[in-house]
Amino acid sequence: MHEKNDEWTPPPPPRDESIFSAGTREYYSGEVRKEAMKALVFGLLSIFCCPPIFAYLGYTKAQEVLANIDIYEVEESKRGLAQAAKVLSIAGIVLWVIGVIVRIATSGR
Repeated sequence: MHEKNDEWTPPPPPRDESIFSAGTREYYSGEVRKEAMKALVFGLLSIFCCPPIFAYLGYTKAQEVLANIDIYEVEESKRGLAQAAKVLSIAGIVLWVIGVIVRIATSGR
């Protein structure tokens, strides 16, 4: 008869040097694409209305996108969108603070 080998052997590693499966990487690739665009929209909105809220949302979404790009090594092309969203969110807060200071300074007259 033929002997049965009961030893467990691990599955082969992914071919693309990633520790994540192709399905996981594809899922996060889609997430990065969607969330990068949301972050950019929130960053733009933070300049025009409700800066504290939209700047917070834009900045945190952009941070999340950048973290997913780094962890899962997907969608490097969306890194620029996420960084632009962070810059726009910061600019929205800075403009809001300047507006509040100007408003306070001119209200006493």
